[in-house]
Amino acid sequence: MQVLQRVLPLLRQAPLRPSAMLLFGAALVLELVSACNVVRLGERQLERKLERKGLRSDRVQLGDANMLFWEGGEGRPVVLLHGFGASAIWQWHEQIGPLARDHRLIVPDLLWFGGSWSKRRDYTIDHQIESVLALLDHLGVEQADFVGISYGGILAHEIAAMHPERVNRLAILDSPGRVYTEADYAGMLARFNVADVGELMIPDTPEQVQVLLELGYHKPPKAPRWVQNQVLEVMYSRFRGEKELLLDTLLATLDELDERPGKVVQETLLIWGRQDRVFPVEIGHRLAADLGELAELRIIDDAGHAPNLEHPHVVADMLVEFFR
Repeated sequence: MQVLQRVLPLLRQAPLRPSAMLLFGAALVLELVSACNVVRLGERQLERKLERKGLRSDRVQLGDANMLFWEGGEGRPVVLLHGFGASAIWQWHEQIGPLARDHRLIVPDLLWFGGSWSKRRDYTIDHQIESVLALLDHLGVEQADFVGISYGGILAHEIAAMHPERVNRLAILDSPGRVYTEADYAGMLARFNVADVGELMIPDTPEQVQVLLELGYHKPPKAPRWVQNQVLEVMYSRFRGEKELLLDTLLATLDELDERPGKVVQETLLIWGRQDRVFPVEIGHRLAADLGELAELRIIDDAGHAPNLEHPHVVADMLVEFFR
């Protein structure tokens, strides 16, 4: 608006000569381009898509936590937990429709992602778990099926292990559970030639946004620089410091996960992208062996770290079949 506010008084004081019209047109183009944030437009489209599938967004205060979540559908409850760096609607929008036909879906933004946050400066996975279970208590859900990808998969695994009475069946996508090691982490840093995983997961330059796409996809889309800048603005400007602390806290405790109480005893579906460079498929085989005969590992070809985005219908069919 500032551009137009400077130009309009000039037009009122002078005839509409061609030069003045050209100036006005240029200002209008600048105004429209700055207002056209394709990331926010995409977010609105995804929200309308979820609403057409029968889901509605809501917000609730749960102790220190303020959580935004989507809910809808009927049947046995299914909780969908997103990965690091995204809100729920960006990761699960293609799976929500098929699952909502037979299930009540609960799809929260985890703390310090999307629209959720907490007054408590606690960046452990236990605070996240506490908030998810408090949301289920608020909704009157005693037990649910759980789906989690990457960071959300770690949370889903821990909820199943430590609170088995709350979890019926478990589906984990490209997430290491309790089998991750310091050697695995060192290998990931070497593959991406970075000193810290924050350089990958929390981009602060347009170039790092493209690296993030290459991290998630086997065949990553190419985003123009102006779109990369909009991704930084919309997805990574808010709660940036909190996301960094979440990562630091997680990394400090990853190799201690196998010392936590409880064990997954639920029937578990593991879905893995064969070309995942973050958590290579070898980790999926290791996790399947750790979980034992109740676990099934299904590998998707031509898929990276986010098969739910790269092969959305394949993942949706797998989840529908597993939870049926």
